[in-house]
Amino acid sequence: MSRRAPDGPARGRLRRRGGAAARRLLVAAALIAASCARPSSEQGGGAAGAIAALAENEIALAPGGVPARSSGEPPASPAPRVGAAGDAQVARAAGDAQVARAAGDALVARALQRSPLRALRLTGKPTDGRFEAILAFGAGVEAAAPREVKVKLAPAQKKAPLAFRRPVAFYRLARALGAHVVPAATARRIGIGELAALIGREPNGRKLLRRFAVMNDGTVDALVLAPAPGPPGPRWVSSRRRSVRFDDAPELDVWARWARARSPARGERASILRDYLEVLALDYLAGNGLRKEIVIDVSAGALSLEANASAFPLHVKAHELDRQLDRLVEAARFPRALRDALARFGPEQAAAALRPGGIEDELVPPRALVELEERRQALLSLIEAKIADRGEDAVLSL
Repeated sequence: MSRRAPDGPARGRLRRRGGAAARRLLVAAALIAASCARPSSEQGGGAAGAIAALAENEIALAPGGVPARSSGEPPASPAPRVGAAGDAQVARAAGDAQVARAAGDALVARALQRSPLRALRLTGKPTDGRFEAILAFGAGVEAAAPREVKVKLAPAQKKAPLAFRRPVAFYRLARALGAHVVPAATARRIGIGELAALIGREPNGRKLLRRFAVMNDGTVDALVLAPAPGPPGPRWVSSRRRSVRFDDAPELDVWARWARARSPARGERASILRDYLEVLALDYLAGNGLRKEIVIDVSAGALSLEANASAFPLHVKAHELDRQLDRLVEAARFPRALRDALARFGPEQAAAALRPGGIEDELVPPRALVELEERRQALLSLIEAKIADRGEDAVLSL
């Protein structure tokens, strides 16, 4: 049985040194498998029914049948607090909710990484190599019937074999800060033969297989994305989702006006405003000045960041972050949970989130961690300056 190729830089060296003949043989075998694969129409039957049943279960659990936000969001009308004991109790409750939500997010990411892959369907341009995939969540778990859910999958291509790392790093940053706006993202390795069989008789299947970055052990790294933030539920299958441009959409101006107001503005939606500020903070921290769009989930009253390939660029140009920074400077109110998470997220926590296995498993280069810490301190100082000017309760009122 062949050994797996090492991760990280060692893997890159193996990719460059030799192995070309082996990769050609692997792709040839995959093409043979593709020619024998079942038609895609025969795969993944019943997925829609399973997802609909899952959505109904989630709606039944939400008060009033309205899709609930991810756990950890502050209630719309918090109970009154009395003295230091009340503050401590609220802080403990918020901490427990944060831990529970982080554990739930980790479970979702692990399910994306390990759940059996049932079917693939090409979406968008063939050159993009993006698929809608069906995963069997819960397969192999005793006393639990697997639920088939639709996710997004993008195998690594030769032209950018490590591009999957940036969206994963962005999600891990969001998870570490308790943000609600980034769908779960992870990387999984898939055998080239399995990919060929799943692609089946796709007209452009053979060309796609030749574009994939096949490792010497016959696997391909693939980015797997949940369709929406939070666990599987109504948001994953919502039809009331639309994208707006980040640079000139009128919604952005409305949200910026809400953020500038020192007290709730007329027509303000607190959940949208919290998500908007999370968007600005995450993009600023990740040096992502090339945000193109934001997804609005009308049913959930929430925002989602689903295209994060421009996060953690190798070179950050200061002017590219101007719009995020300007709007953060103008904001009069911030989520308390965001300020507290920034205060806890020091260099050690950043390294644990973005370089979980050290240099062999790094999602971002060391320089990115240094710049992340600089921007974290700058953003935290900005919020603290506003608190010193107007008071904690006035500034941290979201």
